[in-house]
Amino acid sequence: MSAITDHAICLRRLDYSETSQVLVVLTRHHGKQRLIAKGIKRAKKAQTPVGIDLLEYGQATFVPRLAGSEALAPLTEWKQQDQFGGLRTHLTRMYAAQYAAEITNLLTEQGDPHPVAFDALIDLFGCLSDEAVLPARAVVQFQVQLLREVGLMPQLDRCVSCGGPVSGRVGVFISAREGGVLCGDCEAPHVEKFRTSLAGLRAAASPVEAANAAADQAFDMLDYYITEATGRRPRLAELFRRASGSARSR
Repeated sequence: MSAITDHAICLRRLDYSETSQVLVVLTRHHGKQRLIAKGIKRAKKAQTPVGIDLLEYGQATFVPRLAGSEALAPLTEWKQQDQFGGLRTHLTRMYAAQYAAEITNLLTEQGDPHPVAFDALIDLFGCLSDEAVLPARAVVQFQVQLLREVGLMPQLDRCVSCGGPVSGRVGVFISAREGGVLCGDCEAPHVEKFRTSLAGLRAAASPVEAANAAADQAFDMLDYYITEATGRRPRLAELFRRASGSARSR
C-alpha cells in the first residue's frame, strides 16, 4: 500500500528495543494509528537518540496495514512540529495533557478520523502552556468536545428519565447507562449513577467561566461518565486531581 502523510499527536509510546518504539498516534485525517518506529532512537552523528516523545506533535509518514490486520504500521518518517514545552514545566499541566491523551485513546477507534478532536487536543496543549489558564477548566472543555465528537456526550440539561429540567432540583445524578442526568425524583431505581451538582452541570456547559470547585465537580462527573462508558478508569485521572488540589493549597 502507498505511504500516508498526515499530522499526528503521540498519545502513547513504548520503547520496543534500544533503537525502536511502538506508538499510538492520533492523526488528523486517518484517525488513531498504531505504529512501529524502527530505529527512531538511533543516534545520527552528534545527535542524541531521543525518539518521539509523549504528546509530541509532528508530521508522520507511515504505511497503513490492511483493514482488520493487527500488525503495526511501519512509521517511515517523522517531522517534529511542536513539543509544547510550556506544559512540561508544571506537573499539574503535564498530568492534564496526559489525561487528555489517555481519554482520547480510550474513546477513539483505530482508523476512525476525528479532526475536531484532533484540533481540540492541539488547542488544549496550547492552552495548558499558558500559566493564566486554569487546567481543570481547560480539561473539562476538552472532555465535552471529545464526548460530542465521538457521539457519547451525555444529556445534561434535562432528566433523561422524566424529561424535566434539573434546575432547582436538590439531588442531581448522572448515569452512563441512561445517557445523562437523573433528577432526585427519578434516580432511586438506578444502581449505576454518580451524584453531582447543579454547579458541576453548569461548569460542563460553560467551563471557561466556571469557579475552581465547580470545574473540579464537572471534571469528576465527566471522568466518571467516561470510565463507565469505556469500562476503564483513566490512569491519569487521580494523578491530575491530586496535583491540581496540591497546587491550589500552596
